[in-house]
Amino acid sequence: MFDEVRKYKNNGHFFLRRGGLLAEESKDVPELPGVYFIMRLARGYVELVYIGKSGTIKQDMTFKNQLLKSSINGKQEGIKRQDFFDNKMTLENIDALDIYWFVTMDKSNADLPGYVEGLLMQRFYELYGRLPEWNKEF
Repeated sequence: MFDEVRKYKNNGHFFLRRGGLLAEESKDVPELPGVYFIMRLARGYVELVYIGKSGTIKQDMTFKNQLLKSSINGKQEGIKRQDFFDNKMTLENIDALDIYWFVTMDKSNADLPGYVEGLLMQRFYELYGRLPEWNKEF
């Protein structure tokens, strides 16, 4: 979907279907810094609904926040992501979520997750004139 993430070779995606367990479906996501986005599959339509990053880097080059797997399995709007997704799937009649992840800092790349998240948000904003539906602010 975004040309900006094509260079990240350490990437992947998984589907979370109704009744699925997020922790199980995301078991292969690494605990490394990066970005992710969530696609909603509902009523025959696919729509990007969320862009996120994993980790905020500190001056000593360590990360103070969760990395990819922990971030994807963390919280959203103050509740566990599993519960958030379950609620959204029911309320919005979502068939599945397709969650894409990209490692942006490794031996091959040194892109800060916040920078890449900003690029993706900017591209989305340029196309649609708004943030993704589940992003409350940026």
